[in-house]
Amino acid sequence: MSRHRHAHRARLLALAIAGAFTAGPVLAGEKELQAQIEDLARRLESLQRQMAEQKAAAAAPAAPAAAPASSGPGNFKLTLSGNIDAAVGHQGNVATSSAALQGGTTKFFNGGMAPTNLAVTGSTGFGDGLTALFKVDTEFLTSSGANMLPVSGQIGPSNYNGANGGSVLFNRAAYVGLAGRYGTVNLGRQQTVAVDAVIKVEPSNYTNFFMSSVYGAYNLGNAIYGQGLVNTAAGKYSAGVSGNLDSRDNAMIKYVSPNLAGARIVAGYSPGAVAGGDSQGSKAAVGASYDYGNFSIGGSYTEWNPMDVVTNRDVKYRLHNLGVGYRFGPLSVRAAMGHTALPAVTLKDSTNTNVAYSAADASVKGIGATYAVTPSVDVTAAYYVKRYDIASGNKPRVDTLGLGATWLLYKNTKLYALFDHASSRGDNQAAQTLGGNGSANAFAVGFSYAFSADMVR
Repeated sequence: MSRHRHAHRARLLALAIAGAFTAGPVLAGEKELQAQIEDLARRLESLQRQMAEQKAAAAAPAAPAAAPASSGPGNFKLTLSGNIDAAVGHQGNVATSSAALQGGTTKFFNGGMAPTNLAVTGSTGFGDGLTALFKVDTEFLTSSGANMLPVSGQIGPSNYNGANGGSVLFNRAAYVGLAGRYGTVNLGRQQTVAVDAVIKVEPSNYTNFFMSSVYGAYNLGNAIYGQGLVNTAAGKYSAGVSGNLDSRDNAMIKYVSPNLAGARIVAGYSPGAVAGGDSQGSKAAVGASYDYGNFSIGGSYTEWNPMDVVTNRDVKYRLHNLGVGYRFGPLSVRAAMGHTALPAVTLKDSTNTNVAYSAADASVKGIGATYAVTPSVDVTAAYYVKRYDIASGNKPRVDTLGLGATWLLYKNTKLYALFDHASSRGDNQAAQTLGGNGSANAFAVGFSYAFSADMVR
């Protein structure tokens, strides 16, 4: 019997008892009788209020938070989410190909606090604790609506990448997977194992403190996340292939373990698909993270075997990273490092042209802290040291200091202000050391709006 029927019967009973007291002979004193009538009236009012609340709850739509994580057996859950971020500021000592055009300028910055992106995620639960899932995610520029460049992902094999540039629609993610009690397996383009391992302890807390140099928002973290550095000529270096080795991998099979008492293991593998050997062009990585109370630690090792198109032999690219973090009440501190060793290799670019890269070595060390001044205002500071070993006598270095403040207007809306200062030493004519400038500053004020909406059927 429903609660509505119980409430209805209780109301009739209360009315009957009240009528009996008022119509029948007086069995008690007048005061006692009046008290009993008032008590019954209060109970009746309470029952009527409960009935009204139940009717209102039944008529209202279910809250998104109440939807099951995997949508339940046979049901489908679709989530549309994303972020729009833009800032305006001043960049000093801008380096261009023409020396006459160098100097400061006011400009539009994309993705100061978080990348501008649009993602669609879906899942269907079908019993035995299994859930099928997919995700497609595209990052684009708020300033123009164009795809974010460069698009990352290991260069070889080229048939996995196609036009690995602005024409790639889902440059952040495009994968399908299966999740269960023993972990999750995803297939496709997705975040690298190196990112997964230190995602909680990135020194800048995902703030773009590289406005003043050529690194840009998409190069955040550099070697910490797998962003390497390679030469295009002896003694010189640029983003080159490193722009395709940062935070995403193509054609990856990734396994993420369930949480094991605070520990999590991640492993990834991208087949090479090169005739004559399974190792050529392949990429493998393993990482782990551990959380205990306010303490977090994570690290990974990645090995990529790009095939030299001249010698038809694979060479080894290696990356390892490590990060730690701890929270002291409103203060959280983070430190991380990454090291990449890049071989001399000749690869084909997106136009199928051979490009020769000389060997290089890159390392990044960073430390940062965030302090919550109030529940809606926090400040962040981070310092990075990037070192490059190109050749004897050519070991440039770039230091970057960043300061930022964020004001949370609402749970998904932020105003922010950023400042960074970069200084270079060593080969100041190299592109990654500010294009010949010894130092540069940048300041920006921006706005970030995140959104998410669920549909379950």
